Amino acid sequence: MERFQSFCRGFGNSVPLGISAFLYGLAYGVLAYQAHLSAGVALAMSMLIFAGASQLTAVQMIGSGIDPLPIVVTVFIINLRHYLMAASLAPYLRGYPRAARMLGAFFLTDESYAATYSHFQTQRPTIQYFLGSGICLFCFWCAATLAGYYGGNFIPARWSSILDFAFVAAFIGMLVPLVRNGPVVLTVVTAALVSVLGSIYLPGKWYIVIAALIASAVGYLAERRGVKPEASRQAACSNTDRTGAVDEAGWG
Repeated sequence: MERFQSFCRGFGNSVPLGISAFLYGLAYGVLAYQAHLSAGVALAMSMLIFAGASQLTAVQMIGSGIDPLPIVVTVFIINLRHYLMAASLAPYLRGYPRAARMLGAFFLTDESYAATYSHFQTQRPTIQYFLGSGICLFCFWCAATLAGYYGGNFIPARWSSILDFAFVAAFIGMLVPLVRNGPVVLTVVTAALVSVLGSIYLPGKWYIVIAALIASAVGYLAERRGVKPEASRQAACSNTDRTGAVDEAGWG
């Protein structure tokens, strides 16, 4: 029962993010329609790839008639940040069955990562919460794909700027509560500066990974210099370690 409650909590807490993802997903559905993809192919991409930025980029490249190989390479580069997010969550989920962690990895998105990581800072980490958050986003994203595909052209043009900003606003809302100490402030500022400069001067999407790596290094060095250690994360990890033996036999 506790596992189900944790799953429901992850699902429920992610609904607001799912709404913002839905608005973002409408844009993907519209682009898929304009690229002359069938509804089945558009939905299959959402169900199998399940990565918003990658899908938006891929469908625009498909619409421009670009060959498959550059599309695959571009999508791979954009999704490299998932390695970093997965590595960040891994210490919290140590002790859970590998199959459960792999399933959770499939549902890992920017939104589910932010919701899960934020939750793990103050509550006991569970794989059920992680899965609940990811599946919530998955449902909203797939529904948005079809809604955008069949009804996106009926959205007034003046709403487009609002939809574009919904995704950014959601991430700002998720980020602000996590900025609690010096190292995190330095990490956020560094990531913002490198991302903006990289998007202007670097080709492709490499700036995403480069900004993440540089900002992570800056945050790590700042913490090592004793600005303020992140005690809450260590406490959360200790919780996971203590429950790990139980979770090996089940999911919590």
